This record gives sequence, C-alpha cells and structure tokens, in this order.
Amino acid sequence: MTLYQEIKQIMLILLATAKISYRPIVLWHGMGDSCCNPESMGKIIELLEQTLPGVYVYSIMVGEDENEDKKSGFFGNVNNQVAEVCEVLKADKQLKYGFNAIGFSQGGLFLRAYVQRCNDPPVHNLITFGSPHQGVSDIPGCEINDGLCQLMRNIARRGAYSGYVRTRVVSAQYYKDPTRLDLYKQQNIFLPDINNELEVKNATYKENLASLNTLVLIRFTEDVTLKPRDSAWFSFYDEDGELQDLYNTPLYIEDWIGLRQLDEEERLEFKEAEGAHMKFDLDFFVEEVIEPYLQDPWIPPKSAKMRLIKQGSKKEKFLRNFRTRLNILFKSFLELIAG
Repeated sequence: MTLYQEIKQIMLILLATAKISYRPIVLWHGMGDSCCNPESMGKIIELLEQTLPGVYVYSIMVGEDENEDKKSGFFGNVNNQVAEVCEVLKADKQLKYGFNAIGFSQGGLFLRAYVQRCNDPPVHNLITFGSPHQGVSDIPGCEINDGLCQLMRNIARRGAYSGYVRTRVVSAQYYKDPTRLDLYKQQNIFLPDINNELEVKNATYKENLASLNTLVLIRFTEDVTLKPRDSAWFSFYDEDGELQDLYNTPLYIEDWIGLRQLDEEERLEFKEAEGAHMKFDLDFFVEEVIEPYLQDPWIPPKSAKMRLIKQGSKKEKFLRNFRTRLNILFKSFLELIAG
C-alpha cells in the first residue's frame, strides 16, 4: 500500500467516525437481467455496500416482481417505463437529496432519459456501461437458451417501425436504421425524442443533462452485441454506412442535449472496458467507477428533523462545523496528493 493509499484510508476512517455518508446510488440493469439477480446486479450491490459502508443502493425494478422486471426489458413502452421510474425515485425519501446513477446496457440509456425528462431528485454522476445512446443498427443478439429474448428479436426484426412492434418491443424503441433516418424520426417513439433529433428541440433535455457533475460513457472493446459498439460513446453510422464519431454529429455540434457543454467544461468522460458486452470484472468496477465517482464523502442537506434541533446547541453546532470542515479538508488533501 502506498503512502497516498494509507493516508486516504486513515482519512476515510476519520470520516466514518464523523458519520459522513456516501451519496445514494441507483442502478438500472440491462436487457435479460433483473433488479436483483444474485449473479449480476446482486454482486454489484454487494460490492458497493462492502466498499462504501452504509451507502444506500436502489436497483430499479419495473413491474411488481423480478419476473415482470425481466420481461419489461424485452417488452413494454419505454416512455411509460421511464415515467414509472420517475415516480418511484421521487417517492423514495432516501433519494430526495440526489444520487449517483449507474446504468448497464439499455439501462444506461433509460437513466439518461430519466435525467433529461425528470431529474427529480437530481442525478450527480451518471455512469453508463455499453449503452446504446445513439441507438442500434441491428436488434441485439440473445443467449441460445433465452426464449423470451429470441421471441423479442424475431418480432422486432420483422418490422421495428411497425405499429405493434414500435410501441411494445423495447429494443425497437432505440433501433435506428441509418439508411432510413426519415422513417426512424417519424416512427420511433423514444430515441429521436430523447436525443432531441426532432424539429422542435426540448430545452429542458439539454438543461437537465448539462446539470450533471459528470457523465461517464464506458465502451466495451470487444462488444458485438451493441451495433455499433461506439453507440456507447454517442457515435453512429451515417447514411453511407461510415462510422461518424460524436464530434462530427449535429447532436454535438449544435449541442442538442448538452453533451458539448459537458465536454467543454471537462465533465464528459470516455472509458473503455476490456472484453465483450457487459463482461467487465469487479476490479475494473472498483478502480474505474467506485473510486473516482462514488467514493467522495457526502453530507446531505439538513433533514426536517435536524432543523428542529435548537440552533444554540453548542454540541450540534460543533458537529456540523466539524463535519463540514473535515469534508473540505479531505477533498483538498486528495487533490493536493493527486497533483
């Protein structure tokens, strides 16, 4: 352990003693997964709770149970699902002062939609793993033994823009045929709106996304599920089939959703994870996600109960000042050491 790591560990112990907590975390899983699968999201939740003692983690579930949640990743109206999640998160009292958000695959796209459309309570850092931000040019593949996914894929491939499919098959709602962009804008009920590609721009979408502290976009080096894999970095094919990076798109140049503002203010970050789609290891998650974006100590605003505490109480006043000063000292110290 380096001197920096030792000092950081000591400071974290001091902060824990002072009862300084971590910002809550919200997760949204990908297609074919569920909120609480012990082999996937369950491991992430466990890792977060072990690494950040006392942190509140909420894993989004759409529907009444895990089975409905998994099914909703294949079938349903994404606009309705996002609206449902907006209500659920707003009603959660433990999230009322804001949270960090992590989205996996399509869950990252849907969390971005939450930020742009609702953001109440607000998201601080948004981290997305292999998310189809610019859509997909082909319906994502399936595991051989996943019958529900195979059914979804067969239906979607028959006509992603047809009446039934476009409102009920989830992946069709971010399907983007680069050779038929006019049809895509007319018939796709979700992605053209959330990317502000329609003629009338929604200023709130840009304002809300630009309010993030940091937007982190993680791409998988060997991703063949997401086509193109660079959609995770907001890149996509032009009408000639050539991959066009974010910086050459109207989305960035005209700053339709605030990406350019985030980038120019150094709040847009691009990362790569080695391997196939969603096949990252937990060490990567700790080093590239938890440590840089989730580990900062956080003092939530005073609760209603705290406001009732007698302002003249010397003990309470001392503790409030101590926690505030310690938080500032810790952040300044880490910046000094890192520099």
